[in-house]
Amino acid sequence: MLVSSEIQEKLWKFTTNSSYSTTYLLKPIERGKKIDLRAYFPQGISQFTLELGSGWGEVAIELAKSQPNTGFLLMEKKINRIIATEKLRETADLKNIRYMTVNFQWFFSELLEKELFDTVIINFPDPWPKRKHHKNRLMTEPMLNQIYALLKPGGKILFATDYGPYARKTISLFRKNNYFFWTGPEYSFSRPDFPVSFFESEKKEEGKRIYYLERIKK
Repeated sequence: MLVSSEIQEKLWKFTTNSSYSTTYLLKPIERGKKIDLRAYFPQGISQFTLELGSGWGEVAIELAKSQPNTGFLLMEKKINRIIATEKLRETADLKNIRYMTVNFQWFFSELLEKELFDTVIINFPDPWPKRKHHKNRLMTEPMLNQIYALLKPGGKILFATDYGPYARKTISLFRKNNYFFWTGPEYSFSRPDFPVSFFESEKKEEGKRIYYLERIKK
């Protein structure tokens, strides 16, 4: 989504001037300067996962427990959700999670090194169902290009939504490019052995069909 430079500067100031502070929250100082993410994680971290829109953190917390050698960077715009996730992290005494409140739809490609991540997770992004709002959706061709650049060769993107039209649009988006591939079906209605968030549980209880997509970078 394109916005004016003035609005971008306001958003950047909001990102860097958060009143909340923890050693696990990364605050970028200079626009365009890449962060050495490895320097913020303990030794022994051999892989990295990026979650865009981590919500209340349930998924990342469970994954971090089972994958102690993976560093998890959670990007979430709502600070109250970061605070809630930090409480869960502290209780579990996890050292392999870090946060950023940066608005990734504008800034994250400026800050992160290319081919750094083994996995990018996007769970239930806002579907923006009205046609006039489709431009606000996260899954667009420009964003997919940015994610492609951040993933290592062979890295995975995991996507989930309960909104059928958004799922179909995302499937179409993947079909149009030739730099991601998939094995098996193009989508699934189940994702075994993967943590379930509170939001996802609610949708399932409502009888909503969940679409899961997994793609691999060539």
